[in-house]
Amino acid sequence: MKYLVSLLACAASTLALADTGFKNVPPLLHKSIKNGGVTTAQFDAGVLRAQLGKSEVTELVYDTFIFHHICARQWHEPQQFAGLGLARVELLNTAGDQGFAFDARGDVCTEMGKLGKNFRSFIGQYSVACTAGGCPAQR
Repeated sequence: MKYLVSLLACAASTLALADTGFKNVPPLLHKSIKNGGVTTAQFDAGVLRAQLGKSEVTELVYDTFIFHHICARQWHEPQQFAGLGLARVELLNTAGDQGFAFDARGDVCTEMGKLGKNFRSFIGQYSVACTAGGCPAQR
């Protein structure tokens, strides 16, 4: 019995440490972005800033992340997603000096979810590249 209690305590402390890189991330997005390979994330004033454990964020990785880990949340749980107030998603590399930012305001994800949309070109219309100087304002 003591062994089981010790094992559970160790597992709980390991889980607590594993999530220290996620600050103010709403539960609806937490699991989704973590499964997307995000190592650290912060949600503040409608902006989700996330970093991957990769030296470079390619357009394909970024587009796939937005499609599956951000917009899919809205398609599956629209009421809860609307309550998040998500306006922008910044996905950066490990160093935080390269990546992309997605304008998630309004019904962007809903529009992309309509049949017949080419998601890569659609995401590109709502994205800007980020560099060491930061992520510029959306167009």
